[in-house]
Amino acid sequence: MRGHVAREIRGRIMKILDINYPNLTGDHLISEILTDVQYCCSPPQVKTYLAYLAEKGYVEMKDVNSPEVGITRCLVKLTAKGKDLLEGSIDADPGVDLDG
Repeated sequence: MRGHVAREIRGRIMKILDINYPNLTGDHLISEILTDVQYCCSPPQVKTYLAYLAEKGYVEMKDVNSPEVGITRCLVKLTAKGKDLLEGSIDADPGVDLDG
């Protein structure tokens, strides 16, 4: 069951990023949106899902630090390959559930 939920969350993240494509989206915002739709995901958990998607080439991640205010954020954007996956232009990925 855990794997199925992970696949659903990855798919949901892809859809969130698609709404903001081609702009960057923060990991904290992604976490808040997932929580709003009944997935309990802290920013560190979201980063784990994002790392998986980045390794697949579907997203790009960039850490941004602001030492003067003590904030570190991970900003993410969908890649062209991620957009192709969402649009069905490339084969479905069993690790990302886009139907959930």
